[in-house]
Amino acid sequence: MNFLSSSTNVELTHSGKKILEYLAQLQQQNALLQESLALTQKENALQQELISKLQEQHVQQQELITQLQGKVGALEAEIRRLKKLPPKPDIKPNSKPTDDSDDSSDDPPATDQNDEADPDSVPKRKVSKPDERTRKQRKQPPKPPPEKSIPVPAIDVPSGSTWNGTTPYHVQDLLLKATCVEYRLEQWITPDGKTITAKPPASLHGHHYGPTLQAYVLHQHFGCAVTQPQLLEWLWDIGLSISAGELSNLITKGHGQFHGEKDELLATGIRCSSYIQTDDTGARHQGRNGYCNIICNESFAWYGTTNSKSRENFLSLLHRPFRTYALTENALDYLSTLKYPQKWLRVLQQYVGVTFLSHDAWKACMKDHGLTGKKRLQQASEALIYASLIAHGLGHLTTFSDGAQQFNVFKHAQCWVHAERLLAKVHPVNDQQALAQKWCRTWLWEIYDDLKAFKTEPSEENALKVRFGFSALIQTRTVCSDLQEALSSLAVIEKELLLVLEDPRLPLHNNLSESLIREYVKRRKISGSTRSEAGRQSRDTFASLKKRVACMVFLSGTI
Repeated sequence: MNFLSSSTNVELTHSGKKILEYLAQLQQQNALLQESLALTQKENALQQELISKLQEQHVQQQELITQLQGKVGALEAEIRRLKKLPPKPDIKPNSKPTDDSDDSSDDPPATDQNDEADPDSVPKRKVSKPDERTRKQRKQPPKPPPEKSIPVPAIDVPSGSTWNGTTPYHVQDLLLKATCVEYRLEQWITPDGKTITAKPPASLHGHHYGPTLQAYVLHQHFGCAVTQPQLLEWLWDIGLSISAGELSNLITKGHGQFHGEKDELLATGIRCSSYIQTDDTGARHQGRNGYCNIICNESFAWYGTTNSKSRENFLSLLHRPFRTYALTENALDYLSTLKYPQKWLRVLQQYVGVTFLSHDAWKACMKDHGLTGKKRLQQASEALIYASLIAHGLGHLTTFSDGAQQFNVFKHAQCWVHAERLLAKVHPVNDQQALAQKWCRTWLWEIYDDLKAFKTEPSEENALKVRFGFSALIQTRTVCSDLQEALSSLAVIEKELLLVLEDPRLPLHNNLSESLIREYVKRRKISGSTRSEAGRQSRDTFASLKKRVACMVFLSGTI
């Protein structure tokens, strides 16, 4: 028995050792597997990091390619212009058919997360004018009263018919006829041998053509955009004897009263307004490039053409109604914001309180002190005109523009439609960026709608809603670098965009000035450039008076 028992114990001990060795082998294999798994996970993490970097580099390369394509397009257009080749045709894409289905909704359709976002599927938003009456089409005027009545007998009336009176049949016509009137001007010879000749009527303005013809020529040329050659042909066709030079004189000379009315229009308009809208466009004169500025609001419109589009030029246009220039402390404050050299500030300090009779007198004074540098003299002139405008009572004005910095004087507000273009011109390179751009633009237009609600009902609650919404928008972080840069640009002009919260009378867009400046653009395309100072002055004057009459008609509601 003892022998059997001891042999059994030996076998059990031997089996236990094998089990322990097997377990040790399993633990060793498990450790190797865990180490291999850790290495695999580390390799996967490195691969994921590499994939992320490659994807990021791919997006950056796509953005760079998009930017380079835009630059290449601009360079190709510039090469075409320099070589005087025809520009690349701007062919608009076909419009998408409208959806006539009944289940229309303001909410976007639900899509699966795996669906690809199409940036072209975002519908264009129509921006309505806030708190402004839409300009309606002119209605047909009433018929003029009949000057004479002509009876017309009926033909083939059967016998036995009964007289039933008459039926009016109005006919309107236009009488165009060339006439000539001879004025017999008396002449007298004085005892000392001098000849005295009577003067023709003042209504002729020194011309050999009557006031009706003068008014007709001005209306056709400035009101209907008929060119001088076409107008000359038409006058010859109806029998008038007039040369091209005489027609040019009718258009450009003898309009002193109209020019004076235009000057008074600007002075009265800016004095009676809390804000002005402005824009500019190219205007060639005597073969050289120039610029036409529009200064307007709902009450008036004023055009001024000059050879520059600087801030000094814009301030000079506002200062045209005033003859004197007053240098005040406001000028020094203005120059301090520009970090003007202390040397010249000390020179200008001596003239605080001095009134200069003209701008030429100011420049002569500065020349005597040695201030002849173009940039420094221009900044000093800006400061002088700026301070003089405030002294003349125009410091209350707010200028509203598309964001051009030459208009950034006094309080400056900017157009929301132009601000949205910063987001619209971003070119997304993938679906994620397209979706981010879509939501940023939608968010901006929602803030715009909140602003329109604020203008309708100004309140602190509505103002805070707009401020918080805009602040959240510009602080948004996106995956597109160009879109992020656009949001940063919006943050820079936040004060100008939200200035309407301080004055609800301000508009939200610059559509008015842009539509009015089209008058000059059409004239430029039809007639080209002006050749004389009198021609340029007449074009500005009659464009201003024409639009002023349109504003009066619109405000009176007689349209």
